[in-house]
Amino acid sequence: MIHFPCSSCRYEVSAPDDKVGTFMLCPSCFTRQRIPPPVTNEKIEEAQAADQIYGLRTGEKIKEYKETIPVYCQLCHTLMYASVERIGSYLTCPDCGTKTQVRPDLE
Repeated sequence: MIHFPCSSCRYEVSAPDDKVGTFMLCPSCFTRQRIPPPVTNEKIEEAQAADQIYGLRTGEKIKEYKETIPVYCQLCHTLMYASVERIGSYLTCPDCGTKTQVRPDLE
């Protein structure tokens, strides 16, 4: 099973592995979601090598960093973390390669 946050309501959505790349509705808010590929250790290492703090979708805890901002890939919704110094710059998603701008956390 793949677990990922809904891009709209952040509900933890689950889907079978064989549905990667297809669409489904969030069971909480009914927003259409593309099911992202699973996270691999290779992709985590790539993100770390690129000076990006990477958060896992699998429920594992990330290392504690002071002043980090959650950044969701605009295409596949992979959760990444960036330091506040990176606001305005772009992170490259290790899952799909899409560049997503780091914006201030408004929460």
